[in-house]
Amino acid sequence: MRKSAVVIGFGAFFLTMALMLKFYAYDKLAVIPKDINTSQSLTDPKAYFFDADTLKYRTAPMTTRLTVAVDKEESKRVGGNAIVLDKWQYSDNNGKPPPMDASTAHYAVDRHTGLPVRIPDENANGKPVQTQGYTIKFPFDLVKGRSYPYWDGTLGKAIGMKYVGTESIEGMQTYKYVVDIPPTVYTKFEVPGFLFGLGQDSPAQNADRAYANQRTVWADPQTGVFMKVEERQTQTVSIPGHDPVPLVRTATIMDDATVKANVDEYKTKAMQLKALKIAPWVLGILGVLLLIGGAALAVLLGRRPGSASGTGRMNGPDDEESATQPDDEFADRT
Repeated sequence: MRKSAVVIGFGAFFLTMALMLKFYAYDKLAVIPKDINTSQSLTDPKAYFFDADTLKYRTAPMTTRLTVAVDKEESKRVGGNAIVLDKWQYSDNNGKPPPMDASTAHYAVDRHTGLPVRIPDENANGKPVQTQGYTIKFPFDLVKGRSYPYWDGTLGKAIGMKYVGTESIEGMQTYKYVVDIPPTVYTKFEVPGFLFGLGQDSPAQNADRAYANQRTVWADPQTGVFMKVEERQTQTVSIPGHDPVPLVRTATIMDDATVKANVDEYKTKAMQLKALKIAPWVLGILGVLLLIGGAALAVLLGRRPGSASGTGRMNGPDDEESATQPDDEFADRT
């Protein structure tokens, strides 16, 4: 009986471990850290743009830097599973102020889902806004083939990013997502009148500024974190009676150092999360099999013949005596 008890004990242990890994350990690991402070760099060696410093068109390298950091004090005040983030992004061609383009954002996200959490001072460029969709990452445990809404800060709304396949980035398998944003007017922008052929001395024009973008994201399917991002943007300005004039044409992509740093940081965590998804099934099945095997072993051990004879009848006193006396006929022959 001790053998069956040991087998049943191991089965119960493995089953308990499976439940703990499934409903406790995974949730502890699949969470956005409370101390995010990350910087990403995207570059385009041949960006085409109107240089406000020289009032001329140029083709030159352009760098976009994106920094995201946790506001720890406000995160404590908000509480729960939320963290409050500050985001800064700027693009420039020479690294000297002022930048060609810059934006800021202040918002909160749920550490488990990655989706926005409403806070009173949520804003973009100092103006109140309600962020929608995903911002710094997609959800944990991505579903192959499913699209996810991604917040476009330029347009101020979430736009679905379509799954298009898998691709290896620095030896790490990723899911690839793409969105094509058609030319869309999103703000007014004052530009020199000569851009529209109005003459060098013409007054500045309050033009419509439009934006188009093909955004591509390569995300780790376990953590949902972006390993690589590429944006092919076109920005134009227009006034009534004149064709749109290009302001920026650029294809910025995360530089090699940024991509490698992303993969190095999240490869181990992705492997851990993947193991935590498989381990509960393996341990659970093993635990159930051991419980069944232990119960079956207990039944078999209970049926083993101990003091029973082959006929299933207990020996009486007469049987014992006859068993010890030699057969008379056999004795006569000998």
